Amino acid sequence: MYISKRGQRLLEHQQPLVRAHFLCAQNPWSPENPDGYINLGTAENHLVFDLLEPRLNASPGIQEHHTHYAELHGMEAFRELLSGYLSEMTGVLVSAGELAVASGSSSIIDMLVYALCEPGDGIIIPAPYYAGFDHDLKTRVQVEPVPAFTSPENGHKLTLEVLQQALLQAGRRTIKVRGILITNPNNPLGRVYDRKTLEMIVAFAREHKLQLISDELYAKSVFGDRYISLAGMSEEAGIDYHIVYGFAKDFGLSGFKTGMLFTRQEKLLKAVQELAYFMPVSNATQKILSNLLAGKAWLNHFFEENSKRLAQASGVCHQVLSEKGIHAEPNNAGFFAWLDLSRYLSSASAEAEMELYQHILENAKVNISPGQVFHGAEPGWFRLCYARPEQMIRESVSRISASLEHIQIPEKT
Repeated sequence: MYISKRGQRLLEHQQPLVRAHFLCAQNPWSPENPDGYINLGTAENHLVFDLLEPRLNASPGIQEHHTHYAELHGMEAFRELLSGYLSEMTGVLVSAGELAVASGSSSIIDMLVYALCEPGDGIIIPAPYYAGFDHDLKTRVQVEPVPAFTSPENGHKLTLEVLQQALLQAGRRTIKVRGILITNPNNPLGRVYDRKTLEMIVAFAREHKLQLISDELYAKSVFGDRYISLAGMSEEAGIDYHIVYGFAKDFGLSGFKTGMLFTRQEKLLKAVQELAYFMPVSNATQKILSNLLAGKAWLNHFFEENSKRLAQASGVCHQVLSEKGIHAEPNNAGFFAWLDLSRYLSSASAEAEMELYQHILENAKVNISPGQVFHGAEPGWFRLCYARPEQMIRESVSRISASLEHIQIPEKT
């Protein structure tokens, strides 16, 4: 059977994270199934459904016009509610006419980069970064991610030198860099960017005439330092910026597949809205989400409780990891613990990291994500997603620790 080269690339691109996710789904752990797999590799919030359930199951108020075609980049009434929500979140005034809605933030990134870049162009991304960006940029649009490698030696701090080095490396590869893409709060590090770092990113983008893309999916999942949107300081600097958001993370609704783009750039927005024809969100889903956004008092309570629960889960996770002698980087947002398991590697290589990953998956029956899929600068780092019940976290760390005890740690030379 014939398949195009583009189709073949899709078959070759399935991520190990996706394979492991569905392996765990076939035999999931529970107190009633204590020998099942535990999936701590997928960035989902499993701590808030009890808060969502009553509101999700209330009548959405579907009317006849919701059963017919509407704007494929988001119904106007839905975008009006989103504009108010995003205005409060970003600190800048957002209008419904500056938004495009599509089936998930990955779709938004794909369409945005399609409109911004030519095939072969590059986007700088501070590393380690969300593994899905490789798929979002390369699979259909054929744009090159250009990692800006941060180092464990200074706590993975993003510096001007790191960005300059990434731009230099892109030049050596004859890649024309069009922009910078950040995730704030960061995935997989689980922390917000401070104002000084954001100002440095904006200044760098302005100097080199780069577009700024800020994925702010975890803006309401913060329990430490205050989240600051890139929007306000980008406007002050007079540079082009684009904010990506969605319901998957802060709302715990990854299955609803709803993402959105906010941009002031009219031509680019129109191009993305045209592409949304292929990736629309159902009117019924938009109506259910509208009911969430319309309840201001409910929203405030939901996000306050979400932050408390994430803080507690993070605290438990870091405590039990420390008790087992496993180092995790400090965090203040998101669902992630960034673990250093490098001392258990048979060698300082990507191959040894994957061997350790498979060892933990097969022997502990716990899925955590190897750092190489996030473009970590050094092998041996792993991402653990802790937005799970406390019993599951304690069981997982206990299993991981037990599996590591059977590994002979190489002597340093």
